[in-house]
Amino acid sequence: MKQETTAATVPTDRLESAFRTLASETRIRILFALYDSPDRVVSFSDLNDRVGLGDSGRFNYHLKQLTGRFIYRTDEGYALLFSGLAVCRSMLASFADEHSVEPFALDGECYDCGATLVARYDHEYVVIGCPDCGIEFHDFPFPPGTLAGRDTDDLLWVYDGWMRAQTALAVDGLCTWCFGRRTSELVAGEDPDDPPTVVHTCRRCGADMHTAVGETFQSSPPVVAFLYDHGIDVRRTPSWEIEYLWDDQYVVVDSTDPWRVRFTIPADDETLSLTIDGDVRVLDVTRE
Repeated sequence: MKQETTAATVPTDRLESAFRTLASETRIRILFALYDSPDRVVSFSDLNDRVGLGDSGRFNYHLKQLTGRFIYRTDEGYALLFSGLAVCRSMLASFADEHSVEPFALDGECYDCGATLVARYDHEYVVIGCPDCGIEFHDFPFPPGTLAGRDTDDLLWVYDGWMRAQTALAVDGLCTWCFGRRTSELVAGEDPDDPPTVVHTCRRCGADMHTAVGETFQSSPPVVAFLYDHGIDVRRTPSWEIEYLWDDQYVVVDSTDPWRVRFTIPADDETLSLTIDGDVRVLDVTRE
């Protein structure tokens, strides 16, 4: 098996070379000409016409700098590699006139003290929490491109769905930043009375993501089905309005060596319990 590349092992000169390749207006125009094309493959002449450089020699030089790294060549012409798609989409996601939104009140209330929750978009992070008791539900980076054409309600709707997807993929072992492999584990809280949290760490880029135990399993089929049976659609209900996902009282530590933790949801006359281990695997599901 080929050795996995990590942030610590990738040569910095390769990273520098890749970014230097993009330090050209002409090359950026080439990438976006391919990106905006209705055809996956564009011929040399058509691509030159779309970029508008005119000089075929100069155009060919810039094309060669991109080929093999961000685009590839076929008998019919040129097309974007995934890396080229990622560059274009990252630029579009990051381009915005605003990078912050002033705090605004939500419809939901804090499960702990009942105060009205507040959200803000602060330097490209979505932060949702209680201004009175200090509980935070979310503090996570979110691309500023999401602000374009959306009001605050739309922004939070998109963010909540995006976070559910991020969490589900992290549990499945995929890093959505570099597409490397993630591992998940239970980590003890700083205070002995605090419940454990789940840390998802990418083995390739080192990015980690912290989620509450309940939040980790919000997309788990038993949880989705149980809540739906009791009138809660997790896809349509903002996560910060589902107290089971956050309140410590629903997480019980049976043992720490090895880890055995029960996440329990009561609803009407039923109770759902998930028992998980230190690697965040579900060992048992009971519905009574």
